[in-house]
Amino acid sequence: MGVFSGDDRDIHLITRGNVDGIVSAALFLGAYPRSRISFVTSPTAGAKALLRDRVSNCVYLVDLAIVPELAEIVAERRDSQDIVAIDHHQPLEPPDDIGDVVIIKEGMSAAGVLYQHLQSKARMRKLVAIADLMEFYETQVLRSEEQIFGRSRLEEEARILDFSWRLNIEDDLFRLKASSHLSRGCWPSQVGTIKRRYLQVLNERRWPRALARVESSMRIEGQVCILEFKEKNRSLHGFGTRALVEVARDHGCGYAVMINQRKDNSSVSLRALATPSVNLGRFVEDFTTVHGLGGGGHPTSAGARIPTEVTPQFVDEFQALVALQAPRFR
Repeated sequence: MGVFSGDDRDIHLITRGNVDGIVSAALFLGAYPRSRISFVTSPTAGAKALLRDRVSNCVYLVDLAIVPELAEIVAERRDSQDIVAIDHHQPLEPPDDIGDVVIIKEGMSAAGVLYQHLQSKARMRKLVAIADLMEFYETQVLRSEEQIFGRSRLEEEARILDFSWRLNIEDDLFRLKASSHLSRGCWPSQVGTIKRRYLQVLNERRWPRALARVESSMRIEGQVCILEFKEKNRSLHGFGTRALVEVARDHGCGYAVMINQRKDNSSVSLRALATPSVNLGRFVEDFTTVHGLGGGGHPTSAGARIPTEVTPQFVDEFQALVALQAPRFR
């Protein structure tokens, strides 16, 4: 994903490109209509985006775990830029030197935390409810909006927004346009560009095709559903770990692990589907500290790049850690 901006004003949001990030961008544009918006794929990518921005007076980092490289840049820039880091998971190691610029509220989406911080208009609550729903949080905002609009309406709108950005996961210009429209407080289904992309994904049967590919390729080892790609065609039709998580849930697994092997390095994504669970961010951070190359994340969601040669060891060590937690799932 790249960086797109509304103009070169002095306030900048850096966030993820999923539903939580798109809703966060909509909230931000509702408060700062001409601000710059950057969508990134990871905290490490967020650190790079922050490193490139030496002109904004104020930078918001939303839904980005405070990994060491990001914390280092924030610490260096805090005297020259106003930086606000907003997240919905406690960091593995609280950053003492930048703790006063970090706002953490658990139990809701990152968009929900931003909504409270910005004191956004009430018309945006339904979008926050969509983000909470996609992040699996049963919040007060979600319950109140459910009373007004019904659960099925919220689920359908969440599906429309989620499917739409997956038509082309590299398309940050779409994300920016979608966020701009949503900043007016409308539903995703009321935005033509969102609805058209959603219908295209439906017509191409991308979701059932993604689920079918996961079913045919995954393996289950105890509590862990593993999808490992070694061939060049790794496509899940834009759905990635979401499709794997759906299948893993259907099979009653506690964890989902996706591995994309390449010649020298492999990318790994982990998701926890039950609580209490192994702290995935901690596991990934500990493993990559010893074996490289880098990784991190939240307790229930993490990712890493590791040397391909240690991939079997990664799986074995994770399985051993899960086995220690196994009684908690009974």
